[in-house]
Amino acid sequence: MNRLYSIYGGRIRFVSFSMLACSVLILSRMFFIQSFQSSIYREAAITEAKMERSVKGKRGDITDRNGNKLAETIHTYTFWVNTQKEFDKQGIVSLFAKELQVPAEKTALTLSVQKPYVSLAKGLLRSECEGILAVIKDIQGLHMDVSLSRFYPFDNLASQVVGYTDRDHNGQFGIERHFDPILSGKTSRLVFDRAANGRIRESLNTEQEIIRNGVNIELTLDVEIQAILLDALKQGLKRSRAVTAYGVIINPFTGDILAMASVPDFNPNEYWNYDVSTFSNRIISDSYEPGSTFKLISMTAILESDIFNDQHKVFCENGEYQIIPSKVIHDHEPHKDLSISEIFIHSSNIGLSKLVDEMGAHHIYDFSRRFGFGMKTGVPLTGETSGRLRNFPEWTRLSGPSIAMGQEISVNTLQLALAYAAAANGGYLPAARIIKQISGEGFDERDFSPKPIRRVMSEETSRQLLAMMEDVVVKGTAHKARIPGFRIGGKTGTAEKFIDGKYSKREFISSFASIFPMDKPKYVCVVSVDSPMYGYHWGNETAAPIVKEIFERLIIINNDKMTEPRRRTPQFAHDKHAETPTTLLSTAGIVASNEGAVPNFLGKTLKQSVQEAKSLGIQINPVGTSGRVVWQSVSPGQLVTDNLACTIKLETM
Repeated sequence: MNRLYSIYGGRIRFVSFSMLACSVLILSRMFFIQSFQSSIYREAAITEAKMERSVKGKRGDITDRNGNKLAETIHTYTFWVNTQKEFDKQGIVSLFAKELQVPAEKTALTLSVQKPYVSLAKGLLRSECEGILAVIKDIQGLHMDVSLSRFYPFDNLASQVVGYTDRDHNGQFGIERHFDPILSGKTSRLVFDRAANGRIRESLNTEQEIIRNGVNIELTLDVEIQAILLDALKQGLKRSRAVTAYGVIINPFTGDILAMASVPDFNPNEYWNYDVSTFSNRIISDSYEPGSTFKLISMTAILESDIFNDQHKVFCENGEYQIIPSKVIHDHEPHKDLSISEIFIHSSNIGLSKLVDEMGAHHIYDFSRRFGFGMKTGVPLTGETSGRLRNFPEWTRLSGPSIAMGQEISVNTLQLALAYAAAANGGYLPAARIIKQISGEGFDERDFSPKPIRRVMSEETSRQLLAMMEDVVVKGTAHKARIPGFRIGGKTGTAEKFIDGKYSKREFISSFASIFPMDKPKYVCVVSVDSPMYGYHWGNETAAPIVKEIFERLIIINNDKMTEPRRRTPQFAHDKHAETPTTLLSTAGIVASNEGAVPNFLGKTLKQSVQEAKSLGIQINPVGTSGRVVWQSVSPGQLVTDNLACTIKLETM
């Protein structure tokens, strides 16, 4: 041992000294870092453990006036498999067959492809895939991606009003486009902590930015009334074989747009499957010559002029009148002497032209401007046209009579509805109102309360016009809008389309502008049908029946409010062939028994609703698959017709 130590002792002492020196150096360095550089390394460690990410707030909801969501941001689920790794093929095939009713052969064929990402189902709602979510952890190789998606629970119902968001989450058309900057959530820079295991978690730092969601917008629309309008337009379009049909229902006292639709329409959940022409809100985007519906404005000018009295008569030339050597005006039916009200009721172009010539064309121009024609209504929706009303110095000798008849002027349907609202509410032109309320953190409150724009006629003129419009339905040109036992008023219009520099003899815009009920106006409804089949091109043949169907269904949902004693009885109620009370109810869509009537689906499951509907020949279109029915598009009690479809919304209680 001594001999070995004498040989290697020097080396051992060198190694020991070296180890001691290294230890002293390491400990000295550690002491230096801990004592003098601790703050520097602490900051570096914190910096390395933190990361910043851009996080965008949730896009705001769009609802109807009763809180029904028309647009919302939800989580959607996509399921996929990496077929290049081991996976439970049989389990996945069985699961998708059971939960999504996907044929086993189809799923098996999809899984036979060798790829790192094989999609089995995309963009599913939670209600559609709850069964898969419950067992996904137990299914080898089945993966799931979760993403935020814009969802429209009522599909087509208010598509042109609401619009949609594209794949980049940008609002397109309608409310989504107009209010995109405030609907979109704000992008914030958030700080996250990285744990020792690499997991990312939100930092507890209270000084970082706050995620700001987009605002929520409550519209004046009512989904129940919207469904009634949309369904009636679709039926009318089918009957008339027209190109398009569109309509609006407003509250005449507030200007609230309760329903607004045009068909063909589109489903914003699948907007890429539709032609872009279906995205347009034709109630505001399309302008057209209104024809006789514009005679309301002309008659207002006549009644407000104080030139004529109730006894004033006009000779209507037995239906043909040469106003200038190169122009002959015709009436639909020949008339001799007509009073002012009879000229309106029977829609005499000749009588109206003579009154305008006697009064002066400038009155027609002044009242057209006073009613807002030639100017946008200002409703906050994209694509509104102002229509066309030429300045008075540009008018010719024929412009006064022509515009009084609804020619040489173009309007949009909303402008026309607001004009009829003025007649219904006692003389005030209301501002169109589609926004009821906007709410959200950081949003500056705005006043969206109803506002009149100006008085456009006296209360007496309003009363006279209402009486005339009721007589138009009772004994004039709109008899196909009658609902026995209920008072409706309005004015039909059949306007030749101006094509290639001349008026067409085969293409028409057929319209009906209406007010209901006449004693206590609650609704103004204007419907226009573009290019119906010739022979059905008259407003009374095409548009008036659509409005009648709308009012019949509104009677059902407001039955307790619309069967009050009336101030006066319509003349046709004294007809010797007057209907019995049971017939009156049936005609109005209110049945005395449950046979052949749409049932009340509220509170029922999807299975119960489908079974009950099937026995009556009703097609059910469900929104959601679980829970119970909370809303149905067709009111209970309506008579069942051929090919009747009813949309139901299900929610988990």
